[in-house]
Amino acid sequence: MPEHAGDAPGPSAVDAFGARWRLDVHGLGAPLDARMRELWRRAAPPHLGGEAEDVRDFVITRADDAVIIDGSPYRVHDDAVPYAVSRALTVASIGRRSGACLLLHAAGVAAPDGTTLALVAPSGTGKTTAARTLGRSFGYVSDETVAIEDDLTVRAYPKPLSVVVDPDSPHDKIESSPDELGLVRAPDRLRLGGVVVLERDPAVDAPTLTEIGLVEAAVEVIPQTSAWLRMAEPATALAGALCAGGGPWRLRYREIADCRALLEGLVRPPAVPPRMDWTWEPGPCLGDGTEARQASAGGDVTGWSTAGRVRRASYRFALHSEGATLAVVGMVPLGLPGLAATLWQAAAEPLGIKALTAAAVAVHGGHPRAAEVVDATVRSLLSSGAFELVTAG
Repeated sequence: MPEHAGDAPGPSAVDAFGARWRLDVHGLGAPLDARMRELWRRAAPPHLGGEAEDVRDFVITRADDAVIIDGSPYRVHDDAVPYAVSRALTVASIGRRSGACLLLHAAGVAAPDGTTLALVAPSGTGKTTAARTLGRSFGYVSDETVAIEDDLTVRAYPKPLSVVVDPDSPHDKIESSPDELGLVRAPDRLRLGGVVVLERDPAVDAPTLTEIGLVEAAVEVIPQTSAWLRMAEPATALAGALCAGGGPWRLRYREIADCRALLEGLVRPPAVPPRMDWTWEPGPCLGDGTEARQASAGGDVTGWSTAGRVRRASYRFALHSEGATLAVVGMVPLGLPGLAATLWQAAAEPLGIKALTAAAVAVHGGHPRAAEVVDATVRSLLSSGAFELVTAG
């Protein structure tokens, strides 16, 4: 017989975007254990697999004056236990899936055919409200994490929804199950139909949904990922997801309830193919020891145009689209629009002010103050760490 979330007294089965658990709450005692089973009922997979499947125990029990959640003590009242469990289980699941798929901090909603939208926003800026509101029309996928596999299939995480009860205490939240909130059950098979960057603005009269540039979207979405750079091919994974269904998009709105028709338009058949107007390049190992390089991020670069040349700093990889570049330097993603992208791409080898100005004019046309504009842009690139100063050695 399959093991479901409400089957006491054994552990509840939970599938958190591909990380499967045996959620053992019997140590909490009634009625809290029953409440926990009800909250996580929607996240139960049809069954726990065979011996080859990686299913792990996630135990919550009591000891002295603390609640022990997956081995860590929490000194919280019973009312706060469900939210503490939700946070701990999410973190543990992210740890298990990090590097294996693209993990977006996003609300997820799905059309009846499984086409799924990932609604990306920072914590505390509307993901759960979006999931609660739109989940009455769309299928509820998650209010926290949308996991996207390499083939753009989506792993659901229909966890309990965490709602702030006091705006002055944003970390005090109560949990409600998707069933209690009347949210539609998502289809079993999900596929990414688009990534939407949420921008809530009380001054907006009517919601707008607009296409945005890949690099612009990447700069905003990357902080809302988990362990993105641990993926085997992070550039292609991110670009492929953002361009799914012809995106990425920005949704500006005052009330998310007003956005249903706009979002329904994104998932309405026929499916839109992904944009392919992007390329990426791996970062080469720069330098052969014949030149001395000065690390210049945040340093004095006032005399660079007369005292030396510049080139790209060592970078992991770069993503190019529509005249803009995303360069990942160390662990830092740098969005380079327009002229900055042109200069960065030109400076594969050390160049001085004259050569960089010529490269800028060739792409953007002549300008009476071209050298000054290039000089100011190079200083910015040096300060950000995208460029490094090179002197003869």
